[in-house]
Amino acid sequence: MYDSNLTHEEREKFIRLCQAAQASVRAGNLTEARLYYRVAVQLHPYSSSVWLALAKIASTVADQQVALENVLSINPRHPEARQLLADLMTSGGSSPA
Repeated sequence: MYDSNLTHEEREKFIRLCQAAQASVRAGNLTEARLYYRVAVQLHPYSSSVWLALAKIASTVADQQVALENVLSINPRHPEARQLLADLMTSGGSSPA
């Protein structure tokens, strides 16, 4: 989930942010979760797992699409992201995840 190029402190911060985001999702606070994940992705922009998590809790279709496209730019064969993006395109982008 994290990049080996991160310093120890950055890695620890990244992990804490992801844990806080996951806790916020479990508590139903998606706005807070999105904030945590956005900070985490600034630390590690090549984390496909964080981009996928952002896609799943996106507040807009546009945000969901961007997050899924970011996953696929990192890993073009990511099966879940491919399916979610295909579903989004098939639905005409009518509702976020």
